Amino acid sequence: MRCANLLLVFTWTIVSHAQVMPELPLEFLSVCYPSTANTITVCSSGCDYLNGQLQMAINNAEPGTTILLQAGHTYPASITLPAKTGDEWIVIRTNVPDAQLPPADQRIDPSYAGALARFQAPANQSALTFLSGAHHYYLMGLEVASTGYTSDIIRIGDGTQNTLSALPHDIVLDRVYIHGDAALGTKRGIMLNSARTAVINCHISDCKSTSQDAQAICGWNGPGPFKLVNNHLEGSGENVMFGGANPAIQDLVPADIEVRNNHFFKPRSWQEGHSDYAGTPWCVKNIFELKNAQRVLVEGNILENNWADCQNGFAVLITPRTQSGASMWSRVTDVTWRYNILTGSDGGYNFSGHDDQLDNPVSTRILVEHNLAYDISNVNKMYQFLNGTEHLTIRHNTSLNAGTTTSAGGDPTLFLTFQDNIAGFGNYGVCGTGSGCGNPTINTYFPGSTFSHNVLFGTPGGPNGNPASYPPNHWFPAGIAPVGFVDAANDNYALLPTSPYYSTASDGTSIGADIDSLNSYTANVLPGVWTSCADISTQLNGAEAAMFFILTPNPARDRLTVLTSGPMHGCTIALFDAAGRIVLQQQLGTSGTTIDIGALRNGLLLAQFSRKDGSIVGVQRLVVLR
Repeated sequence: MRCANLLLVFTWTIVSHAQVMPELPLEFLSVCYPSTANTITVCSSGCDYLNGQLQMAINNAEPGTTILLQAGHTYPASITLPAKTGDEWIVIRTNVPDAQLPPADQRIDPSYAGALARFQAPANQSALTFLSGAHHYYLMGLEVASTGYTSDIIRIGDGTQNTLSALPHDIVLDRVYIHGDAALGTKRGIMLNSARTAVINCHISDCKSTSQDAQAICGWNGPGPFKLVNNHLEGSGENVMFGGANPAIQDLVPADIEVRNNHFFKPRSWQEGHSDYAGTPWCVKNIFELKNAQRVLVEGNILENNWADCQNGFAVLITPRTQSGASMWSRVTDVTWRYNILTGSDGGYNFSGHDDQLDNPVSTRILVEHNLAYDISNVNKMYQFLNGTEHLTIRHNTSLNAGTTTSAGGDPTLFLTFQDNIAGFGNYGVCGTGSGCGNPTINTYFPGSTFSHNVLFGTPGGPNGNPASYPPNHWFPAGIAPVGFVDAANDNYALLPTSPYYSTASDGTSIGADIDSLNSYTANVLPGVWTSCADISTQLNGAEAAMFFILTPNPARDRLTVLTSGPMHGCTIALFDAAGRIVLQQQLGTSGTTIDIGALRNGLLLAQFSRKDGSIVGVQRLVVLR
């Protein structure tokens, strides 16, 4: 039924040529603490293994085993987690009772450190490394730290695996306190180059560098699905990033990424000139960046603090990058960004259609709706549009920005909807490079766009927009007070019933974000509460669900190769056109089967991959382009 629904949506959007909305992730991982049949202990005395024998204990553990580690003890080695035969889970956790740890639906924090077993590798080494093919590991109630500066505290795949079958998969980090060296920092908390991986209820901090990008979580060589839910995430370069390095697997695009109920945070102690500055100039860039990703849901998060430092202050970047042409398939498509709060930033969103001067696939099908941004300075714009993004929808957002509303440059943005938003006018409102402001920019950089029902407020006595310079149904109140917020002084940006913009949006609702719904989505971010196990989803631990596949090249010309993580004998690939008709169907042999598609017309197809028993592995988009 899910596949049929996808085909119906696909048919409508292609045939009607209307604004195309993004696809949500095809799979959401359900993360429930697994039961095991066996238990082994690692401690100082009277246990199955001594503390110095931890690596031996992990190597010897059979699937279906819980490994209990000594609370309060530091394991000072670089530990590896090898591949095992079988699909039962190996659980690694501290040996304290559950009552001494956060409940299963709550985030861990540094106050629990004294009760946790601690992994801590020497300087310049990873504390934990998941080796090629490692799978079904569940880590819970642990502390993992670096001694001095290191590149990666935890490596889930090292980025060199060049086949899907070599990737780690079915990995869960749950209630793990991960932190770099407080004085020297670390480059990454988690290197996320894997499949079917969840990071939930974790606290990741002190990922910072003075000379290069540092992230709490970064991945570029894993297909997903990924679940990043209910975490505290600190990174000086980017708190979270997908892409930014060449995948070792040809045509790989990280996909099916769920990001919910996280607190993205940069401490002001990192900011030169701030009253809290601690004296080290950490290199700050962005909060969240996608350079190569598809089917991404970012919902109900709080993103706090970002400033112009090593870059220009934009908090959220959707900017496909090919590493100077080395991975020309890199793209950012199907992104849903909704019910998030951004606060304390020097800029808002930067959308780029493609890599500068390179012909990689353009960013397309992006939805930004019901988000709140406040305390946004005038250092940079609220929205920046570059290099020809397509099917970008920005609607029902409320932004309290002091800088200019938009800037635009490069190729025009096609199929833009900018509607029912409240934003600051700043100095210039809607402007573009060489095109002036207002209608000239809209006509030049957003041809054929839907641009209406926006409230662009100025400052009393400052610059304000001229309604004659904008399309109909634009309003330019002189200041925040005339907008009619409930209590702007205390950051309550719901509209009063007496507001002139209450119930006057293009769809009959109020202009701006639905603040009541947004507050509901974000209410548990700071308390750190989320019920992961009950989330609607497929199960993470199904052996049959562990296969994943890649189509290469994509876009394709005359031939298409199918790569999978498991044996393909008896599997089938079917290609559907925009009307839902099968235009090609073929049984597959070994991984790497090449298919002749020379007889197919140019355009967008859906590729459905099925097992021998008829069960569907997944569906991906395929572009035929000659």
